Amino acid sequence: MKDIIITPTALGNFQIDSPNFGDLLRRSRQMSNWEQAAEMRFESVQQLFDYIGDEEMQLDWEHANTRSAIETIYASATDYLNIGEVEMAAALWENLLAMDPEDHMSVNIPLAFCYVVLEDLDCLEGSMFDISPKRPEYHLLILWQEYFHSKGLDIDALRELRTRHKAWFAEFIADSHPVDSEYLEDSRKDKPTATTEARELWFVLEPLMASTPEFIEMLRRA
Repeated sequence: MKDIIITPTALGNFQIDSPNFGDLLRRSRQMSNWEQAAEMRFESVQQLFDYIGDEEMQLDWEHANTRSAIETIYASATDYLNIGEVEMAAALWENLLAMDPEDHMSVNIPLAFCYVVLEDLDCLEGSMFDISPKRPEYHLLILWQEYFHSKGLDIDALRELRTRHKAWFAEFIADSHPVDSEYLEDSRKDKPTATTEARELWFVLEPLMASTPEFIEMLRRA
């Protein structure tokens, strides 16, 4: 990747003033070799982190090229989650959250699921503080946490998910999660349906769900 150029803005955040990350993100998504694409994404992210060093730097989400860099960090974290490297995925998401404290990509949610697996209760508490109990993800997280704690299910969280967030419950117990034309069209909307939002989260968390199939089976039997 070409040299990284970062400049400050009048608002106190920073912009990446080169199209490097946008080009890399497009090329990596078009590659048929997933491992090679994942390596390309991580190398670019590592180059960015090396450039920033220990400096605290908030990135400008509204700037297109900068947003591509944010999306690349997110994609690299999911790459590591896909191969079971939960700690590395969490570290990348933590770095991203520091650079995008408004959390435009909702990093805090998969990060909280990782903290459960890593048994990092202090960080989990901090993440859950930022997730509203009115959100379906909160109740999924409570169910996930209780499963890891006792191999059981939290009855209150289960009831909330089944009655108030039916689309989310249905998605997480479904036998398939198709990436069909209806899903793709809806995912491009500013306000996608609850089913689409639930499926998007499923795809992020699928490696964790696949590693503990008994959790999904317990939800199905509940």
